[in-house]
Amino acid sequence: MVKTMVRAAVLFALAAGLINACSSPSALDTVAATRAQARTTSDSAEMLSEQGTILIATNDFSTQERMRALARQQNLAVLTTYTPYQGSTARIYGSTALGCIAGAVPVSESPDLKFQVWGQGRNYAHPIMAQYLNDLKVRIKAQGLPPLVVGDIGLKYGGPYGPKSNHASHNTDIDVDLPFFFAETKDVSAHPDVYIVRGQKVLPTFTPEIASLIISATSDPRVDRVFVAPMIKMRMCQLYESKPNNGFLHKLRPWFGHQAHMHVRLKCPSDSPQCLSQAPIPAGTGCGYEVKSWFMPPPPQSKTVRPAPKPKKVLPQQCKILWSHR
Repeated sequence: MVKTMVRAAVLFALAAGLINACSSPSALDTVAATRAQARTTSDSAEMLSEQGTILIATNDFSTQERMRALARQQNLAVLTTYTPYQGSTARIYGSTALGCIAGAVPVSESPDLKFQVWGQGRNYAHPIMAQYLNDLKVRIKAQGLPPLVVGDIGLKYGGPYGPKSNHASHNTDIDVDLPFFFAETKDVSAHPDVYIVRGQKVLPTFTPEIASLIISATSDPRVDRVFVAPMIKMRMCQLYESKPNNGFLHKLRPWFGHQAHMHVRLKCPSDSPQCLSQAPIPAGTGCGYEVKSWFMPPPPQSKTVRPAPKPKKVLPQQCKILWSHR
């Protein structure tokens, strides 16, 4: 049955032109990613290439043993808390930057998880994200840290938040923003942002506890990548590149902003074959030239060079049908 589904998904992808070995990844994830390239590309780190890849059945998180094996393979610390994902009725259509979801579930506050509210109705998650957040809050508590704080996840049916939002993604409820502070009080809904870096300066708010939060959030085989400010990536490299189980550094991706929160993106769930996945991250920790290039001045550009036009966004047909019944 699984082989039949995989074969059907591959044929669908080929027919739709969605699998392309020569597809262009975002500038952030090219081997020679530089700040200059990021400024000139039409792709964004929080947006997926229009020629993303279709995930078929490679992200198998169905057992504790499977997830522990993946953690070892990815050079991550093997954690004790993994909730196996054995499927759900939720389905993702399209990419996290241009897509939707059917079957999202609300994530509620608890004694160990609080929301910094950035907008109403943004607490919906794919079930695998809900499981990830539940596991993360347990890990945070086990370290003796205050409760986890969560920002935006996604809307009930996914899609963009609207023209007034700064988000370019969060369309499929497998993205979550995690602020850089803990819930020291019962109500953190209107808590101001806490910056841990400014430009190339590391602030006193970048504490060992916050570093532990970043490691705990990133050291999970379900995580595809985590966007942080370039200086956060640089500092984490300085602290942990020479230490064991540093595979989480591979997943930390420098990007503009993200000085007061990290943006966690999970891998597409295996039972959503129409979920578009971002191009793979280049091998290695990314602690060399890649992160250092963010602090180099961009090369001069000719005034006659015009930026390439952005490709027209085409919403998956399933999203139009889904939203018509909202």
